[in-house]
Amino acid sequence: MRLRLRIRLSHFGLLLVLLAALPAQLVAQQPAPARRVLMWKVTSPTSTMYLVGSIHVGNTSFYPLPQGIEAAFAASKALVVEINIKSMDQFKAMALVQKYGLYGGDDSLSKHVSKDTSAALDEFCSKHGIPRAAFENLKPWVVAITVIAAALQEGGSDPKLGIDMHFLDQVKPPQRIEELETADFQMSLFADETEQEQQEMLALSLKQAGKEKEMLDKIQDAYFSADAEQILKLSREEQSGPQSLMKKMIDDRNVTMAAKLENYLKKNEQMFVVVGALHLVGEKGIVRLLQDKGFKVETMVVPAK
Repeated sequence: MRLRLRIRLSHFGLLLVLLAALPAQLVAQQPAPARRVLMWKVTSPTSTMYLVGSIHVGNTSFYPLPQGIEAAFAASKALVVEINIKSMDQFKAMALVQKYGLYGGDDSLSKHVSKDTSAALDEFCSKHGIPRAAFENLKPWVVAITVIAAALQEGGSDPKLGIDMHFLDQVKPPQRIEELETADFQMSLFADETEQEQQEMLALSLKQAGKEKEMLDKIQDAYFSADAEQILKLSREEQSGPQSLMKKMIDDRNVTMAAKLENYLKKNEQMFVVVGALHLVGEKGIVRLLQDKGFKVETMVVPAK
């Protein structure tokens, strides 16, 4: 049985490694208005780095991106991403799901969720034509992401059209790809959730499933209006999980990723960084962390021609 997973815009973008084998199911998109996108230029005595936020699931209205962003990418020696989704094959991805997301023996989902959550899941399965039994050997965090997936897929979103995938598709030698994390590490973040965190995550995902498309549209509007404050506000609103989990998914990872980017800035080359948009903005975002480390950071609002 093949899992059909999709992803939340920001903090679930890390599981895009599971989606390579899924077919795109796009709906017609409205013509895109004039757009502008935020990009940050970070400089050290030896290096220049450009930072661009990613929306991990997209549609055809995203493109073309502003030429100034494409030019910064083309002039860079390396593309830096959270993980290189394209290098991850389906078999390895599913092996990670089996390692971190499945119950063993006679254990099952029904033994770990409340009656209310179970009833909400029954309703979701009935609405989407999914056999309830298909979830029984999956841990709550996997089911939660599957619920989010169905809502985004119905709304026409596709990880193959995400911002990070767009640039991964364009890399050609001598450009190279650098990864800030590994798929195993990202998957383990979910596996390390407490029982309560997993149950809360699933309950909230079921509650918000009908609002995913509306929320994603708002975030896309903010992204293509170069509105960092609105991106942060909306992304916080759409988080489905307890605050302890969000700290691990966003704030703690920001610290680690900023440290790795600091090492890149010690080299003598231009680099282009694409990570989830929520990782860049806010008081605990990567941009602020790099500023606090003493690097010169310029905020650039890049318009479309």
